[in-house]
Amino acid sequence: MKYRTVGIFAHIDSGKTTLTERILFEAGKISAVGSIEDGNTESDSLQEEIERGISIRTTFHSIPWNTQFGEFQIELVDTPGHIDFRNQVTDLLPAMESAIVVLEAGTVVQSQARLVIEELRKANVPMIFFINKLDRFDEDYLDTLVSLEEILGGAPVSLFQKDPEGKIEYYLNAPGHFPRSVKEELMAWSDEILLSSWNDPSGQTDYSLIGLRSGPRFGKLYPVYGGSAKTGEGVRELLDLVLWTEPKEMENLSDSSFPLLVLSRRSDPEIGRFAVVCPTQNILLTEIESVWNQTSKREILNQQKLFQEKGPVDFPFQFLDPDSEENISQLQKGKLVLLKNHKDLILLPGQTVADSLDAISVELGKSSESSPSPFSLVLEPEESSDKEFWLCRLEELVWEDPGYQVQKKEDTGQLVLHGRGELHLEIGIRRVMERTEKKLKVSSINIAKIELLKKMSHKVALEHRAFEDQKSSGALIAVLEDTADFSKHIAFEVSLPEEVKNSIETSFMEACLHGFYGEEVVGLKFRVLSYEIPKGDLQITLTLLKVAILAGVKELFSLNTYLVGPLTEVEVMVDADHLGVVLSDLSRRNAKVVSILEAVAGKSHLKANAPAQNLLGFSGALRNMTKGIGISWERTAFTYEFHAVLKE
Repeated sequence: MKYRTVGIFAHIDSGKTTLTERILFEAGKISAVGSIEDGNTESDSLQEEIERGISIRTTFHSIPWNTQFGEFQIELVDTPGHIDFRNQVTDLLPAMESAIVVLEAGTVVQSQARLVIEELRKANVPMIFFINKLDRFDEDYLDTLVSLEEILGGAPVSLFQKDPEGKIEYYLNAPGHFPRSVKEELMAWSDEILLSSWNDPSGQTDYSLIGLRSGPRFGKLYPVYGGSAKTGEGVRELLDLVLWTEPKEMENLSDSSFPLLVLSRRSDPEIGRFAVVCPTQNILLTEIESVWNQTSKREILNQQKLFQEKGPVDFPFQFLDPDSEENISQLQKGKLVLLKNHKDLILLPGQTVADSLDAISVELGKSSESSPSPFSLVLEPEESSDKEFWLCRLEELVWEDPGYQVQKKEDTGQLVLHGRGELHLEIGIRRVMERTEKKLKVSSINIAKIELLKKMSHKVALEHRAFEDQKSSGALIAVLEDTADFSKHIAFEVSLPEEVKNSIETSFMEACLHGFYGEEVVGLKFRVLSYEIPKGDLQITLTLLKVAILAGVKELFSLNTYLVGPLTEVEVMVDADHLGVVLSDLSRRNAKVVSILEAVAGKSHLKANAPAQNLLGFSGALRNMTKGIGISWERTAFTYEFHAVLKE
């Protein structure tokens, strides 16, 4: 049996979950196809997913699939499409052997699909494209192919066409029915394949199929099929094509860590915490000492002793429990398994399974790559005795989705939950509060703000006198100037004792904590040009110097800083009848409209941007304005190059 890990990726509402549902039906795993509208699909089981009609977390399915060229077990991964859940997608990429990218007919390739295509290319994951919804838009997919070519930097190869009776033909089923030009496209990426084809005048070997088989793995060929996930047209052919193409070569990870990649983490009421992991090679546990040399790793894996036939509910995978008493024989490459959490294992999505010796470096590496989210909520239990209860619930949420972060406010006893966006936080809180009668007070969403120094270079003389002017801090001459980013720096162009330098630096940093608008001031540099230490008690001098810096620097902020916050780019797809009211709402939110494109079927696709704080609640308002049929996608960032100037 050959195992293949296949991920399904797309922009929100392009049909990923519908395609997954149809694949499960075609494989005989379900007896009827559920629908997102009815809330009865296999993938979207959370109440929030059913109510909103979107995927919130990754789902995993294991299905058998027979082809003319072999029997396979597909480990199918259905990913969320919303930007707020992007970390779930990036965490999966190291384990993906093949990818299906679903595109929507009748429109250009949309933002999230563009983003995931770039990420799949960086991860060297072979891609097969599926243009969905041809039952609705028929042959209206030329714009899709043109924009896809622009993204890829080369032409994708369309491998489906209509026969004389109007039925769609697929290349892998009938290569001879397609023009010679298509065959040449499938071979053109490889000089070796082309040469072999020219040296075979008899045509006994179809080298176009060889090119189709290996081209996607090398990132040289991008096959495109089309059909309808809803009706099932082209779905079986799509899976055959995915399995015909060669998978990504998995990296050999055995030299430095367990060859097990963590895809996702979950909690189960009965068994507790566990992770979905993917072996990157066949592992015979009887030969474990020849694979891992570190004693701690041998001891941990010698404890892992049980495979059950089925894991927790909704996970059709074997379950590995480190504390069981029974022995197992092996793990198979590419066959997903569930690994129960263990005190000696570090299970971070997107990382290999590590032991406690690696924990610190892995955690630091993970945290250094992620920037703090600009979105947060303040939480306070109605009963102080319930604080540990809520903290445990929040920790379970963070365990499943590390895109959340929890902080404790020691001064007030409140809890702060950070998330990747408004929707992310809203869903996280609803999940935390479900199935309990305990009450939790939740603040409105807080959005990060800072004060940015205006472009300037200002020379200042700072001095403070006290004790009836008998004592002085001494005159400090410095230049305050802007930097090229959100950073803060201090530089000394004069030699000073270490304790004096420390006092100046800490005073300057403290002055930056609260600017004119009450926010942290960034984007500035403090260059000390000269300072003569007065005679007398050094401690008194340093105290007065601190006052001089605090007062003098803060006085400059009132005229020389401005308030900034994160910027949100929003894309909206609405019926043309609703476009006017949506534009009016965006205008009230001080949004800048970037473009308005007319899509098919009377729909309009508009792009705009606005300060993130102005777009809070926009998704809900859009649903109300369009009677539930408007769709929006929001992308928020807060960097020096990408931010909004807020009203002062």
